[in-house]
Amino acid sequence: MKRVSSFLIAAIALLGFAGITASTASAANETVSSNIAITPKGTLYKEAFRPVDLSLTATVTPGPGETKLRELTNVKFTLPKDFTFSTNGTQVCTKDVGQINPENANKPTAAVVAECPNSVVADGTATINVAGLVAAPITDPVLTLFNGGKDANGNPVLFIQGYSATVLPGGHGVPMKATLKDGTLDVAVPTLAANSAVSTFTINFPGATGQDPNYAQSKCSTGAWTASAVLTLGLYDPNTGTYQNENLPSAPSEMTCDGQAGKGAFSAPKVKGPKSVKKGKKGTYKVTVKNTGTAIAKGVKIAASGKGASGKASGGNIAPGASKTISVKVKFSKKGTAKVKFKATASKVSAKTGTFKVKVK
Repeated sequence: MKRVSSFLIAAIALLGFAGITASTASAANETVSSNIAITPKGTLYKEAFRPVDLSLTATVTPGPGETKLRELTNVKFTLPKDFTFSTNGTQVCTKDVGQINPENANKPTAAVVAECPNSVVADGTATINVAGLVAAPITDPVLTLFNGGKDANGNPVLFIQGYSATVLPGGHGVPMKATLKDGTLDVAVPTLAANSAVSTFTINFPGATGQDPNYAQSKCSTGAWTASAVLTLGLYDPNTGTYQNENLPSAPSEMTCDGQAGKGAFSAPKVKGPKSVKKGKKGTYKVTVKNTGTAIAKGVKIAASGKGASGKASGGNIAPGASKTISVKVKFSKKGTAKVKFKATASKVSAKTGTFKVKVK
């Protein structure tokens, strides 16, 4: 990537996710502040994830009388443990919007969005200070975030494109990629052209352009959300060709939330297994149970019954929105066609039954 475009990359990287706490800390003469706002769309639950609006803002402020800012070189954000991204409700962007070939991002926002119009999940803005000068801000960068699905370890991935119409003649776009891993957003910010610096950014889910209002999700397990952040500011040393970095940790910040107890619920179990079994023998059946409720289904059990058929198995607990496949061995004692009922039960959850016909020889 050419150095002339790298300062916009930094903006995009930063804008991937940041700004969790509401605290302020100093590094040299700068201060940093960050903020997170989670707004429920409806009832929150202690155990079930529900859609929320998410707004993230981060700001680096020069010290009194200072005319320059150091570069932001890294951001580590620890989001509330109850927060996650759901990648299943939006089409995954399978086109290259710049993550493979950076030139594919070097076009206006609308042209990049046209590549994956149904994958946009958030948008944002940024301010970049050319050469780190407080008096030389560029305020027009626009950020667009796409659902990138999950990586090999199941972590949500975001493809990000930033575009500034004024940073270079004819405008310029830069791609970035972000991953949420174990609740932490770790964003490395590349070298900026002429030691330019990002001074502030805001990103919103779903924002004005996000196609999936359910992408950002949270639950409220304890009545409070805790967030923290570490921003790293660096100063380039031309004598060594390296950066002298300083970490600015923000003290943990808590927000209150109201999580309801909720209730577990089952959909009808789905059954797979042998369609014919000899009399006196057992068949093994795979019974898949989904918890469609808003609380953990505890002590799940499956009981099989029918004409000369019987069997049972335990399945432990099933989280809200999750499914579990339980193996049940069923013994058949009578010849003929048995309509076997597989009944799923759990503590404080209404039972649901699925059926499966078996020919007993």
